[in-house]
Amino acid sequence: MEIALIISRCSTTESKQDVTRQSEELRCNYGNTYQIIKEFSYYKSGTKNDAVNDDILEYAITNNVKHIIASETSRISRKISSFALFLEKCNENKINIIIDNYKLHTLLENGEVNGMVQTMLSIASTFAMAELRLIKSRLDSGRAKYIKEGGKLGRRVNSTKNSKQLLTEHSDIVKFVKQNQSIRNIMTLTGKSSGTVQKVRKLVLEPA
Repeated sequence: MEIALIISRCSTTESKQDVTRQSEELRCNYGNTYQIIKEFSYYKSGTKNDAVNDDILEYAITNNVKHIIASETSRISRKISSFALFLEKCNENKINIIIDNYKLHTLLENGEVNGMVQTMLSIASTFAMAELRLIKSRLDSGRAKYIKEGGKLGRRVNSTKNSKQLLTEHSDIVKFVKQNQSIRNIMTLTGKSSGTVQKVRKLVLEPA
């Protein structure tokens, strides 16, 4: 059984998606076909994740991973140039990218480049970038309308707990963060949401 890794990414502003759900669906769809040895699950903008993609490629090349699986092109990157570079490096190292929502493979079974699929994915990455621009445009328009009608942006005064209180309340998360447990494991161990785990983890790991 050939080895593979999974990429599960969400932007920190995406509430409709969750990296855990992505990972579980990909494992369910491909776990019987490939030996999945690594998951890169994280929250970061798809326009600012080049460094993470570099780490993914380095891991794949070093460990002779032959397949990289993602739910859609935007999970790898929302920048056309970044996705194209990622694809090019995978081609150079004979690494097949599998895009689940289209059931596409960038390499043929003999390891040769699947030209038709790569053209389709280039178009898909263009749509991913256009989608991001549309989302930003709608958000900016909504904010402008809200402010024009007298609304105020930002957190309400005293609406959030201070850092010390948050760390005390979620001491179980703090313990597992200090043990270098993954976000997914901490969610399972504590039964708490990814948002809460992320918030506490950031406080714990922030330099004093």
